Formats: sequence, C-alpha cells, structure tokens
Amino acid sequence: MNEIQSQLERIRQRRPLRDTVYHYLKESILSGRYHQGQRLMESEIALELNISRTPVREALRKLEQEGLVLYEPGKGIVVIYLGAEDMLEIFAIMVAIEGMAARLAAEHISTEEIEQMEQLLAAMETAMDNHDFTSFQKAHREFNRTLFRSTRNRHLFELLKRYQEYIVRTEIVSWRKRYKDLNKEHRALLTAIIARDKEKAEQLMRTHVEHSRQAYLEESK
Repeated sequence: MNEIQSQLERIRQRRPLRDTVYHYLKESILSGRYHQGQRLMESEIALELNISRTPVREALRKLEQEGLVLYEPGKGIVVIYLGAEDMLEIFAIMVAIEGMAARLAAEHISTEEIEQMEQLLAAMETAMDNHDFTSFQKAHREFNRTLFRSTRNRHLFELLKRYQEYIVRTEIVSWRKRYKDLNKEHRALLTAIIARDKEKAEQLMRTHVEHSRQAYLEESK
C-alpha cells in the first residue's frame, strides 16, 4: 500500500468513501497537486486510489457543482483556473461571512473552545518565530475551524469551510508580506471574542481579511 492509499484508508475510517475521495481530490486541486487545466480521468484516479470508478465519478460531479472542475467537450473533466478576479470575489464574500462568524463566536463560544483557540494561537506564534509555514498553516486552519464551529450556525459553518479552502492558496502571500502583523491581528481578535465584544470582534475580523486581500492584490499585480 503506497502513501496515498494509506492516507485514504485513514480518512476512510471517518467518512463514506465517496466523501473521502471528494475531499482528497479537492485538497489535491487546492494544494496545486492537480494543476490548473489538467485533465482528470476517472480511470486513472480510480487506479491510483485502488478503488472503483463510481465514487470518483460522484466526487468529480460534486467538484463540478462547486466550480473547481469543468467538463470540456472532447477533453473531459479539467481543473478550472481560479484567477485574480475569482480570488478577489471570494475575498469579498469572506470579509462579510467571517465578520459575521466573529460576531457570533463572541456570543456563543464555549470555555473549551477558547482554551483550544489560545493553544492554537500559541502554536501559530511559535511557528511564526521559527519561520515554519507548514506548521503555521496547519494551526491557522484549525484556529479558523474552531472559531467557525463556535458560531453554532451549521449552515454558516459549511459556507465558511468551503470558501476558506479556496483562499488557502493565498496564505503564503500573507505569510511573506504580513508575517509581523498576522499574529497580532489574531491575538486582538481572540481577545475581543473572549471579552464578548461582538462589534469589535466583527470589525477586527473584517479588517484582518481585508488586509489579506490587499496583500494578495499587491502580489498579483
């Protein structure tokens, strides 16, 4: 069993196979493992993962609905290119919904979630000091997931997860251009949430996302 199949088997224990394949393919697209414009063939993916073609077909159909792949006549399913205009539109959405999430988190977050976010923020700060982007990104994504869950709004949580995954590819830009400010912004945000200051938490989150958008915009010029 190769590394990809081992990874798939570990994930498979927690969710149906069709969902496992979907998450694997989505992560492969967003991480750049499958490059923009690349043709994705059911038979090749099924062989790579050592599974039947049915869950692959279902996963590709779901990715097409989300706008990550596209059927092109004569070519088949290909990875869609998300350009600067697409990313800026996604950032505009994130400013609004992450701001809402911060407001709801300040209202509903539990003591356990606060403790978890404090631990994750400490991990982010350590990773930043060590210039360890991989560890920072892992802790950052879990920090956001914990905040999103604390909203107690299931539909908002699913929406946030979807769009958060789209902008993962821009995090290296924020790291490079704003690494001195990132954790200061996260620390201020968490402080406002702990204080149950809904207005301040929302404004700080909106400003945080806007700063990331500006960094991406400057980089893409």
